[in-house]
Amino acid sequence: MRWRTDLRPGAFVRRAALVIGAAGAVACGDEAPPVPAEIVVTPASDTAETVGSTVQYAARVVDAQGAAIPGAPVTWSSGNRGVATVSTTGLATVVAQGTAVIRAVHESVSGTASLVVRLRPASMTKVAGDSLTAPAASVLPEQPTVRVADAGGAPVPDVAVHFEVVSGGGRVTPRSSLTDSDGEASARWALGHSQGVQVLRATSAGFQTDFVATATEPVLAVATASLNRARLSLDYWAALEAAGGRGPYLWSLADGALPAGLALADDGTISGTPEGLGRSTFSVRVRDALADEATQDLALVVCDPPLALEPGGVHTTSPVAESGCPPFIPAGSAGDLYRVGLVRTEFYQDLTFAQVALRVVELSGPPPPGPPTPGAPDESAQSDAVESPVAPLPRPAPRLLRSLEEAARRADATARLQARLNEDAARLRSRFGPDAVLPSLRRADPAGRDVAAQLQPPRERLVILPYDEDSNNRCTVADPASAVALLVAHNAHLAVYQDSTQRVEDPIAEADVERVLDYYHAYGAGTIDDYFGGVQDINGDGRVVVFVSPVVGDEHAAFVWPGDFLSSTCTSSNQMELVYFNASQFHAIGDTPDAGHYQAMPTMVHEVKHVLSLYRRLRAESLHPAWIEEGGAEIAAEISSRRAIAATGGVPVGAVLTRDAYPPRSGSIVTPENYGVLLRLARTLRSYTEEYNSLTTNPTDDHTFYGTSWHFHRFLGDAYGGAADLAEAAFFTSLNDSSASPGTGGINSATNSTMPVLITEYATAMMLNGTGAPQPVRSFTTYDFPSATSDLFRPPHQPAGRYPWPVLGPVPFGNSNYSTGLAPAGIRIHEFKSDGRGHGIEVEASATGGIVRVIVARVR
Repeated sequence: MRWRTDLRPGAFVRRAALVIGAAGAVACGDEAPPVPAEIVVTPASDTAETVGSTVQYAARVVDAQGAAIPGAPVTWSSGNRGVATVSTTGLATVVAQGTAVIRAVHESVSGTASLVVRLRPASMTKVAGDSLTAPAASVLPEQPTVRVADAGGAPVPDVAVHFEVVSGGGRVTPRSSLTDSDGEASARWALGHSQGVQVLRATSAGFQTDFVATATEPVLAVATASLNRARLSLDYWAALEAAGGRGPYLWSLADGALPAGLALADDGTISGTPEGLGRSTFSVRVRDALADEATQDLALVVCDPPLALEPGGVHTTSPVAESGCPPFIPAGSAGDLYRVGLVRTEFYQDLTFAQVALRVVELSGPPPPGPPTPGAPDESAQSDAVESPVAPLPRPAPRLLRSLEEAARRADATARLQARLNEDAARLRSRFGPDAVLPSLRRADPAGRDVAAQLQPPRERLVILPYDEDSNNRCTVADPASAVALLVAHNAHLAVYQDSTQRVEDPIAEADVERVLDYYHAYGAGTIDDYFGGVQDINGDGRVVVFVSPVVGDEHAAFVWPGDFLSSTCTSSNQMELVYFNASQFHAIGDTPDAGHYQAMPTMVHEVKHVLSLYRRLRAESLHPAWIEEGGAEIAAEISSRRAIAATGGVPVGAVLTRDAYPPRSGSIVTPENYGVLLRLARTLRSYTEEYNSLTTNPTDDHTFYGTSWHFHRFLGDAYGGAADLAEAAFFTSLNDSSASPGTGGINSATNSTMPVLITEYATAMMLNGTGAPQPVRSFTTYDFPSATSDLFRPPHQPAGRYPWPVLGPVPFGNSNYSTGLAPAGIRIHEFKSDGRGHGIEVEASATGGIVRVIVARVR
């Protein structure tokens, strides 16, 4: 029989009795059949580039301990058969571009994987509009059209095709467009005035093809096929175009009426100031010098007036713009700066991208006085020609101080490990239920005395059952391996032990441990009590045990295994509050004190928050998703650091932290007090400099939601918790309470708002923070991020003092086209700067596969 040290009186007797009872139960009857708890589908995600290509998926049905159930059959299905189908054996076949969720089902459990199809162009061919003959200065009756296909000949949608007139002097609109679902893109080609051969060139994805047209003697026609939008209260000007015939031309209305406030002059100009919103349809007539006539039906839409935003002003669109009237940003004065945010408002955790396009069109206003050249295109009015889609600039990761670079990588790896352990907790709860979670013995002292100060010293030696990541049956191992843990140092809150073998080979210094304990005592314990309601006590010792052990890999800092909160129904449970820690975290403090490696200090607070919150969620309805669990733990680490900053002469906790508000220092800004804030900032800003970002998932290897989720929780604390008034502790306590609804439901209740509204407010707060413009009602109140990160995390492609957006800009007002993907709860921000000329720009967004809002904020 293996002896085990336990801090609770009589614990060994109870444990032995339970083991004997369990053995008797097994002996008296057949072993119960395994109960399926989860299906693991591999690969979890994959990509394909060609229609007809295949991906083989496999499914493993496991029980609550992660053990495979041999022979368990599964049924396969595709969530989007228009993108991929899947056979009864899990073989997925690509049908078209898009994203499909591949699902495996066994009885009442299921598992999923994602298949992202981004077809690769392999050819471009002409399908219409070539070798035509038409009168000079007329529009070809058939639009030049190309088809882009993959290697198997299947159409490739969403590919940019650029059209350019290379001879003949004609005009093509649009100059750039994206292929449709048939892989086709077309353009309207108005021939030039000269007779003879004219050429139009189409290019895309490295391919090129030419269209040829023969222009004959021109015949009178109305060349204008559509009119640009008008804006209420804004002067409108458009010149109708005639093709063929003999000038001069005389224009008039043939039927219908122009919008109120606009008039058609006999020279073909439509001008005036619209007086009402809406769509008007009418027919125009042109008569040439030979008395020939031609007519054309047209429509003109009058939209809302230009945005009238002062610095700090914000305009937000509805998720679906049904009016056909995108926001219009006025040119104003030279130097006016606007940010345009594209915000995806779904919060689900499946990684599916919404494809988003942002089209920017400039309205230049009327030309100088004088009649337009007959038959010539109007180059002064708003142009529907859109430049080629702008490719994203390279986004190198922010330049971090050396002392933070490794820490950021380790923090991300640690959080990924903790997310897997949280999944363990969900399986454990499913198998054992909340009754298997040990009750808390935490004492309340009605006299108000410091209960912790009355505790007895911790044992010098414990027997720990180390976490075994390789074991899929951690809770059902008959005789799990144990390790002797030796006490290194302790205080009233923590007792730090080290594995006895490791202590001989790689001992941590007591002085380094004391520094971490002192930090936790001064700044961490109060944070845990005030913000999260304090730590439970399931083994009656009044302390959290910290076990420094080689089971914590070199790439990880620390972790908490929720199985340690269970009773002896889980044979591997240590039945205590336990944090596993990496020895290198303590070595770094002593080995390189001048380099500023203080990750262990805020990490200890972060992990203790996991101890209390995972315990409570195991006893409650269900666990929070990883992004919420980690966001709260990051708040714990950050607040401990803010308290340390305040205590050592820096900015108070509720005040705005800027570059000059860190504690007075000589040498490096990285100090034990500042470290927790600096590391949170580093992780957040690294995530938001990625091309793709999310609050709930990791769309790229370099992006992690552990940084963005802290940023979002910081916004909640500032905007809804009253952080500036030192009132946010109660807000976070309510979010962490066992009675709070799991996931976003708890956030909705605490804020009395919805997640689409919250992420829209959050993006707005990001767009205006630290700009000097008036801040929105819901804003960051405790950080000036551009200042607080100045010279610390600046990416090389951005100027000093800039908040690191995933953005191109500032871009001068003009015609441009952008296309990108947005992950769930993702944000993309563009910046546009006016030169004060013309009327301004329209910013029109379209999205497929997700709900996207557009936010326009004036910065200055």
